[in-house]
Amino acid sequence: MINFAENQFKDVVIYPRVSSDDQQERETIQSQIEFAIKYCELHGLNITDWYKDDGISGTIPLDERPEGKRLLEDAKAGKIKTVLIYNMKRLGRKARITLDAIYQLEEYGVTIKSMTEPFDTSTPMGRFVITLLAGQAEFDRDTLLETLWHGANRVARLGQWLGGIVPYGYQVIDKFLQINEEPLPGKEDLSEAAVIRLMYHLVGHEKWSTVQVADYFNSLKIPPSYVKDGRKIKKGKRKVNTAGVWTPGRIRNMIVSTTYKGIHVYGKRSKKDRELIKREVPAIVSEDQWNKAQQALRDNQIEAFRNQNRDNLLRSLIKCGSCGLTYHGASYAGSGRKPTAYYICGGKTVYRGPLQGKCQSKNIPAEWIDNMVWEECVRFILNPGDAIKEMNSGMEIRKSKVGEYLSEKEMVQKSIDDKQTERQDILSLYRLKMITALDVEKQLQEIMSETATLENRLHELDLLINAENDMSKDFKTAEELLYDLRMKIIAGNNAPSFSTRREIVKTLVHEIIVDTIPSPTGGRPKASVNVKYAFNKTVPADIAFAKGKNHTVVRAVITAVITPISAARAALHELLNTALEYQGP
Repeated sequence: MINFAENQFKDVVIYPRVSSDDQQERETIQSQIEFAIKYCELHGLNITDWYKDDGISGTIPLDERPEGKRLLEDAKAGKIKTVLIYNMKRLGRKARITLDAIYQLEEYGVTIKSMTEPFDTSTPMGRFVITLLAGQAEFDRDTLLETLWHGANRVARLGQWLGGIVPYGYQVIDKFLQINEEPLPGKEDLSEAAVIRLMYHLVGHEKWSTVQVADYFNSLKIPPSYVKDGRKIKKGKRKVNTAGVWTPGRIRNMIVSTTYKGIHVYGKRSKKDRELIKREVPAIVSEDQWNKAQQALRDNQIEAFRNQNRDNLLRSLIKCGSCGLTYHGASYAGSGRKPTAYYICGGKTVYRGPLQGKCQSKNIPAEWIDNMVWEECVRFILNPGDAIKEMNSGMEIRKSKVGEYLSEKEMVQKSIDDKQTERQDILSLYRLKMITALDVEKQLQEIMSETATLENRLHELDLLINAENDMSKDFKTAEELLYDLRMKIIAGNNAPSFSTRREIVKTLVHEIIVDTIPSPTGGRPKASVNVKYAFNKTVPADIAFAKGKNHTVVRAVITAVITPISAARAALHELLNTALEYQGP
């Protein structure tokens, strides 16, 4: 038994601590406090202060804990002679952290005593026992965590939700994730799952940026998950309330989350290296919708890139068959020569993608491939053949979107009406002198900004609805739509503007894959280009590149591809002239 007979041990302070790991062992800070009170009454000790670290991990050094830091400051000031702890684990769950804490306190002349273990730091034997107990505490913690991890992994493989923040759009029912279709507070016609579907529609179908979506959701007063659940976030080591707004980063993270297409990865948020477990959950959006949203994010990023010297007709459409990244425009100029425009793989400029190091893909002459793809698009517009059936199917899908636009329009209009009510409420509070004029001005400015965003969206929806209705009225079939495209080409005297050509190309070209093929003789590789069109046609082309004496080979290979296109150009002019007299189907 520890002897407290000497006077210097009459005044003591108590240091209790628990963390989530300790709570797994059914330990609470209150149980330590009650034990300390009874212990000091039994031994006739006077408690002068408490230093309670509640919910603080034992792996954090003592001087970085809120109350641990205050304990060290008071010890340095000479206010403390003896510190009582429930057991060695209260100082730390790592041997190094425990021994460092003891060393820091002993430097200020403080003795550490355990109320449940037979040691104190005032004797050599006590210091030796401390070393053993510190190692035992670390071993116990590591063993407990390993047991918990194995158990958690087993349950995770069964698909159960193991706690933590539930993804927006879901709720936990009987330990499993389920789609949350319950109305949001103040939004009887909108659920979390509906918000997710709207988000993917705006990004994937309407090609909105994450900034636009965030502004739109904020204007609609759609509550983010933190606000809806009344949760707080960590800022530093303290939890604080959030601003309660949607941010572009939050939108982007939700768009790229595989959870919404039905695949949740357990363990990826862990700070430690652990097994990642994929499990199926109910999907809110289809895989096709999810993929379209990913493509839209990539396209938005690429569209932001601007080549100051040249408009790149095929930007965001060319993909590398080697590393999967997107080609972008660039220009190169040799000594005394004019710059030549190329499309180059993004993997050639930085170390990324599945390849080790930079991608070794070939550059593609921009003028050559632009002309080839554009002329193929024109050829299809003039002579679509059997592919017209696919376009008719696509137009039917677009017509079905009108109902979704009308539902969203109704929701937006209701939100605009609610803004007027909010404005009257603020003015009423001002008349009652419950808020200041400065508060009124700030709130009214926010309402005006949100209303403007909603009105802009309302205008966009009207345009979309009118456009679809006009297309249904003006173009009942794909043949009629193609006839309109023919007229656009003719209106530009066979040379339409870049914006017109860009619009047509994005409509008709699905993607362009560039495969770089090594030379079997060890020479320079060549590029194989496959253009996949929306009308279910693939046009292959091989391009070889060389220098010096091999220039004739280069011309021969490229000419072999260009020749039929040049012949098509002559036929094209004849067809265009004929189309001038064509009055449509």
